[in-house]
Amino acid sequence: MTAWLIYSSVYYSVEHGTNGMMSDLAFHILLALGDGPSHGYAIGKDVETRSGGTLDPTTGALYQALRRLTDDGLIEPVEGQSDADPRRKYFALTREGRRAAAKEAERLEALVRTARQRKLYPQRA
Repeated sequence: MTAWLIYSSVYYSVEHGTNGMMSDLAFHILLALGDGPSHGYAIGKDVETRSGGTLDPTTGALYQALRRLTDDGLIEPVEGQSDADPRRKYFALTREGRRAAAKEAERLEALVRTARQRKLYPQRA
Protein backbone atom coordinates (compact mmCIF):
# COMPACT_ATOMS: atom_id res chain seq x y z
CA MET A 1 0.00 0.00 0.00
CA THR A 2 1.33 3.46 -0.89
CA ALA A 3 0.94 6.32 1.55
CA TRP A 4 0.69 9.59 -0.38
CA LEU A 5 1.51 12.65 1.68
CA ILE A 6 1.07 16.33 0.87
CA TYR A 7 3.63 19.03 1.68
CA SER A 8 3.29 22.48 0.16
CA SER A 9 0.96 21.08 -2.52
CA VAL A 10 3.61 18.57 -3.61
CA TYR A 11 2.75 14.89 -3.31
CA TYR A 12 5.26 12.23 -2.48
CA SER A 13 5.12 8.59 -1.61
CA VAL A 14 6.89 7.02 1.31
CA GLU A 15 6.54 3.52 -0.08
CA HIS A 16 9.95 2.07 -0.88
CA GLY A 17 10.56 1.96 -4.60
CA THR A 18 8.08 4.57 -5.83
CA ASN A 19 8.99 7.78 -7.61
CA GLY A 20 7.32 10.39 -5.44
CA MET A 21 8.45 13.90 -4.65
CA MET A 22 9.01 15.68 -1.36
CA SER A 23 8.85 19.42 -0.83
CA ASP A 24 12.11 21.26 -0.28
CA LEU A 25 11.04 22.26 3.24
CA ALA A 26 10.16 18.70 4.27
CA PHE A 27 13.43 17.33 2.87
CA HIS A 28 15.49 20.05 4.55
CA ILE A 29 13.81 19.34 7.88
CA LEU A 30 14.68 15.65 7.56
CA LEU A 31 18.25 16.61 6.65
CA ALA A 32 18.44 18.89 9.71
CA LEU A 33 17.55 15.93 11.92
CA GLY A 34 19.99 13.56 10.21
CA ASP A 35 22.66 13.99 12.89
CA GLY A 36 20.27 13.64 15.80
CA PRO A 37 17.43 15.32 17.69
CA SER A 38 17.05 19.07 17.56
CA HIS A 39 14.60 21.78 18.58
CA GLY A 40 12.39 23.81 16.26
CA TYR A 41 14.47 27.00 16.24
CA ALA A 42 17.69 25.12 15.45
CA ILE A 43 15.91 23.13 12.73
CA GLY A 44 14.67 26.37 11.14
CA LYS A 45 18.17 27.90 11.24
CA ASP A 46 19.66 24.73 9.70
CA VAL A 47 17.06 24.82 6.91
CA GLU A 48 17.83 28.48 6.21
CA THR A 49 21.61 27.91 6.21
CA ARG A 50 21.58 24.67 4.21
CA SER A 51 19.31 26.20 1.56
CA GLY A 52 21.53 29.25 1.20
CA GLY A 53 18.71 31.43 2.47
CA THR A 54 16.23 30.38 -0.22
CA LEU A 55 14.16 28.68 2.46
CA ASP A 56 13.53 30.78 5.55
CA PRO A 57 10.41 29.25 7.07
CA THR A 58 8.33 31.41 9.36
CA THR A 59 7.68 29.90 12.75
CA GLY A 60 4.12 29.03 11.72
CA ALA A 61 5.18 27.33 8.47
CA LEU A 62 7.98 25.44 10.20
CA TYR A 63 5.78 24.12 13.00
CA GLN A 64 3.04 23.22 10.54
CA ALA A 65 5.56 21.16 8.55
CA LEU A 66 6.91 19.60 11.76
CA ARG A 67 3.36 18.65 12.78
CA ARG A 68 2.68 17.06 9.37
CA LEU A 69 5.94 15.14 9.42
CA THR A 70 5.08 13.96 12.95
CA ASP A 71 1.55 12.98 11.95
CA ASP A 72 2.96 11.00 9.03
CA GLY A 73 5.48 9.17 11.21
CA LEU A 74 8.61 10.63 9.62
CA ILE A 75 9.71 12.46 12.77
CA GLU A 76 8.73 12.18 16.41
CA PRO A 77 8.81 14.45 19.45
CA VAL A 78 11.53 13.56 21.94
CA GLU A 79 12.70 14.84 25.29
CA GLY A 80 15.32 17.59 25.20
CA GLN A 81 18.50 17.57 27.23
CA SER A 82 17.98 17.93 30.96
CA ASP A 83 19.44 21.45 30.92
CA ALA A 84 17.41 22.53 27.86
CA ASP A 85 14.77 25.25 27.97
CA PRO A 86 11.54 23.33 28.72
CA ARG A 87 9.62 25.48 26.23
CA ARG A 88 11.65 24.07 23.34
CA LYS A 89 10.12 21.20 21.41
CA TYR A 90 12.63 18.60 20.26
CA PHE A 91 12.20 16.24 17.32
CA ALA A 92 14.05 13.21 15.95
CA LEU A 93 13.90 11.22 12.73
CA THR A 94 12.07 7.93 12.75
CA ARG A 95 13.20 4.90 10.77
CA GLU A 96 10.52 5.74 8.19
CA GLY A 97 11.80 9.33 8.07
CA ARG A 98 15.33 8.12 7.30
CA ARG A 99 13.93 5.92 4.51
CA ALA A 100 11.92 8.80 3.06
CA ALA A 101 14.97 11.11 3.14
CA ALA A 102 17.14 8.48 1.48
CA LYS A 103 14.50 7.90 -1.21
CA GLU A 104 14.29 11.63 -1.93
CA ALA A 105 18.10 11.89 -2.10
CA GLU A 106 18.11 9.01 -4.62
CA ARG A 107 15.45 10.77 -6.70
CA LEU A 108 17.45 14.02 -6.73
CA GLU A 109 20.66 12.17 -7.57
CA ALA A 110 18.93 10.56 -10.57
CA LEU A 111 17.87 14.01 -11.79
CA VAL A 112 21.46 15.26 -11.53
CA ARG A 113 22.70 12.20 -13.48
CA THR A 114 20.18 12.99 -16.23
CA ALA A 115 21.25 16.66 -16.30
CA ARG A 116 24.90 15.58 -16.63
CA GLN A 117 24.08 13.15 -19.44
CA ARG A 118 22.36 15.96 -21.32
CA LYS A 119 25.27 18.33 -20.68
CA LEU A 120 23.11 20.62 -18.56
CA TYR A 121 25.25 20.23 -15.46
CA PRO A 122 29.06 19.97 -15.30
CA GLN A 123 30.65 16.56 -15.15
CA ARG A 124 32.68 15.63 -12.09
CA ALA A 125 36.41 16.29 -12.33
